[in-house]
Formats: sequence, C-alpha cells, structure tokens
Amino acid sequence: MKEIRFHGRGGQGAVTAAELVAQAAIASDQYAQGFPNFGAERRGAPVMAFLRVSPTQIFLRERIDTPDVVVVLDHSLLGLPEITQGLAPGNTLIINASPHNRQAVEDLAQRYRLAVVDASRIAAETIGMPIANTAIIGALVRATGIVALQSLHEPFRERFGKRAEQNLEALHLAHDQTVYYEAPAVAEHSAAPPPLNWEEYLRGEALQPWPDVEIGCDVHRPGSSREFATGNWRTAGRPVLDQESCIACGICWISCPEMAMQLSADGTAMDWDTTYCKGCGICVAVCPKDALSMEDEA
Repeated sequence: MKEIRFHGRGGQGAVTAAELVAQAAIASDQYAQGFPNFGAERRGAPVMAFLRVSPTQIFLRERIDTPDVVVVLDHSLLGLPEITQGLAPGNTLIINASPHNRQAVEDLAQRYRLAVVDASRIAAETIGMPIANTAIIGALVRATGIVALQSLHEPFRERFGKRAEQNLEALHLAHDQTVYYEAPAVAEHSAAPPPLNWEEYLRGEALQPWPDVEIGCDVHRPGSSREFATGNWRTAGRPVLDQESCIACGICWISCPEMAMQLSADGTAMDWDTTYCKGCGICVAVCPKDALSMEDEA
C-alpha cells in the first residue's frame, strides 16, 4: 500500500488531486481512499489531503502521519515543520518549484528523493491560471507509477468537462518535465527511535463512568481514556458475534475506537466488552466474515 500526503493552500486543488488519483486507481482495479483535512476554510490557508492506494482492501480510516510520499503544491510551505513530518529519510518529496533553482531545495535533497516540477508555470501556460493540482499529478505518476497516465483521462473528463483537454495537457507536460534529485543512502541517516512501551498506559478496567467525568473532559495523562466507562453512551444497539464464523483475525479490534473487542481466552475468537462499546457499528462494517451483526439491547 502507498500512503501519500498532499500539502497546499486553499484554492490550489490539493483535495481534488487526491480524489482524482483515487478515482483512477479504483478504475484500474485497485483500492483507494482520497480525503481532506481542513484547517481554516479560506482561500490561501494551508490544506492537507490524503491518498491511499493498495492492491488489496484498505481497512485504515485515519489520517496519514507516516507517508511514503509527500506532495507540496506551494513551495512557500516548505519552511513549515509539518510538511516533512513523518516522512522517512530517503522517501519521496514532490515539489512544485522551478527545477533550475537547486538552492531552494538543497537541504531537502540531502534527506529525501526529490521530484521537482514547475507545475504553476505549466498550469498557467496550458489552463490559463496557476492552479497546479493537475500538473502535480503528472509528477506524482512519474515519481511513483502509482497509476497509469491513461487511467486519469476519464476522471479528468468527468471533473473538468470542457476544460479537460487543457488539464490533460498540463498532466502530460509535468510528467515529462519532472526533474529528480536522488537522496544520499538511507544508511547515512540516524536510526529511528525505539518504539514506546504502551503497557504503562493501558488499564484493564474503567475506573469512572463517563457521566462522572469533570465538565470539560480534559485528558491529563496519555491513555487515561481507558478509565472511563463509555459503554453507557450506547443507544443504537450492540454488536453480536457469531463464534462459529469468527476467525479471530483481529480486524474488529484494530478498528474499534474504544478497544471494546478483545481476543478470547482460548485465542480462537473475539469477545465483546460492554464496559467500553458505544455501539458505533464499525466492527460490523469491517468484519471480513460477516461474523458480527448489530442487534437491539437485550
């Protein structure tokens, strides 16, 4: 699975870019997600969008914090620490900037594999305005091969109508004009920090019912939400498990926001914990064997 994070400003089309590539991937018999993350909803404000593409079904639903690829639609954002946050040394960073201005990306080229294209110029020349999203997709395809260029033609025509051909021209020109700067060997970079030991944060039983929490619901310690009995939120029924169909794959446990699903004592199936389950039904939706169903409370 490839995980890609887009950074741009409101009005530059970062969200549209993620959605178009997702549509092309799905049309190519892959699985894909394309979704936004907005701050202030105004033109010019920093915007993030996320894209996952996989040959197999995708069960993740959260934002992408450790991307394989980062796409930057506005080079003025490069000074922000969140642009490269979570991007491992040696991974790919795609930038909308002039490939001739090596000085602007010199520091980044020491850590990442760069793919640089002047997407704004290409967009201005082909579309008539410097909206770089369709051009930057060309660089993304060139750098990753995540989809075929041809697979983007139909999504472009559906999205842009009469202006589709101009956007397709921008796509192909950017694909051909992308310039690479290869990063030094990853071995030269420092090792990743050791994983956290989560045992100190986890508790087996809830210490307080949710209504007893102080108004404001401040979280004072990592993992302390385990102290609160969220099961009394449940109003839309509860999940019921068919033990014979359950294969103990653990996908319901991974997906449950409250850790209300646990492996049974004998390790052959999952158990449901009434203390924490809020009845959201996510476990039912993700179960690959349809072993879970929602039923009214007994």
